[in-house]
Amino acid sequence: MAPGYLKIEPLPSHDRVVASSIDLLLDKDLLILPDRNDPKIKGLTVDASAVNVMAFLESNSTKKDLSGHPYEMEPGELVIGKTFERIELPSHLAARVEGKSSLGRPGLAVHITAPTIQSGFKGRLTLEMYNAGPYKLKLNARMQICQLIVECLTIPSKGLYHGRSLNQY
Repeated sequence: MAPGYLKIEPLPSHDRVVASSIDLLLDKDLLILPDRNDPKIKGLTVDASAVNVMAFLESNSTKKDLSGHPYEMEPGELVIGKTFERIELPSHLAARVEGKSSLGRPGLAVHITAPTIQSGFKGRLTLEMYNAGPYKLKLNARMQICQLIVECLTIPSKGLYHGRSLNQY
């Protein structure tokens, strides 16, 4: 693909490209955070300014592979997922990841506070999924989980994204 273009791999089918967004799929790997009453985490404190948060979460959570087996997310539960697709943004594009209304209505939030994707980002999008509803929610690998909303910058970014999430898989 020529430089300067949005890149999504694998390329989404045409039915997932709608008027102002592109629907992305959930990858098969989930990170199940412990219940707040779990005695193994009692007394643990996360100093987000001093530790690698993802490394901390991985060492204090359970990995779940959705291949062939959906996961039933409990009300009040937080899980970390990723998009199946890998995206790359050139210097003149930024994006946001947002939930889908069909999933939001029963209570699924796909990001807590991190919708922005900076120009220069390359990788899979991390999803902080929270079940705010009263029902269990079934998560399946490759289900349409979120939407990517691409924004054209009037002035291309001079400083491309170089943060921790660059090239994440």
